[in-house]
Amino acid sequence: MIETTKDYTVITGSRMHDLILNWKKTQQGLSWNHLNIYFLLDLSMNQLSGEIPASLGSLNPLKALNISHNSLYGRVPASLGDLENLESLDLSYNNLSGSIPQSLAKLQQLTILDVSNNKLTGKIPIGSQMDTMNNPNFYANNSGLCGMQIRVPCLEYLSPTKPPKVESKETWFSWEGVGIGYAVGFFVAVGNLYLIGYFVLTKPPNHRRQQGR
Repeated sequence: MIETTKDYTVITGSRMHDLILNWKKTQQGLSWNHLNIYFLLDLSMNQLSGEIPASLGSLNPLKALNISHNSLYGRVPASLGDLENLESLDLSYNNLSGSIPQSLAKLQQLTILDVSNNKLTGKIPIGSQMDTMNNPNFYANNSGLCGMQIRVPCLEYLSPTKPPKVESKETWFSWEGVGIGYAVGFFVAVGNLYLIGYFVLTKPPNHRRQQGR
């Protein structure tokens, strides 16, 4: 177990300070300047807070990284995809949000990925070793993960529903408008011709006068 010293907090913003390694009842100090020579980094259950520093992605020799059971928040840094030798990554039991970065698909040696009990959303990355990470317990209790690994379809990849046929309706309205316009235009034209005297209404013959004669 790696613990913090009494005088320092392990993660402060984007900087990591010296750590104390408890191993077989002995203590050994780990300087940040020499962390690149270690293969295992276990920071679990240390009451750590803040965001995961992107600088962790520079620890290329790491084979196992465990920062579970803390109070870390924010997004999972894409730089973790640069840990090309990583075999185990445990981010469970934190307050991490956002999506799992697609960069983790680059990790050819990864066999364990545990992101359970966070607030992660979106599609679980696919490709390479990520296709084998199909244990639903490692993704449980998140805000809205989806993907083939947990057999939960992602909404954006579902076939969209057919939109209503607006074109036929618009066509019907256009022809209806033509019919109405034609009728109105016809009566207006006839009215104009009447006003200019083209049509002259003849008076009916006076039958009374003809009978009087």
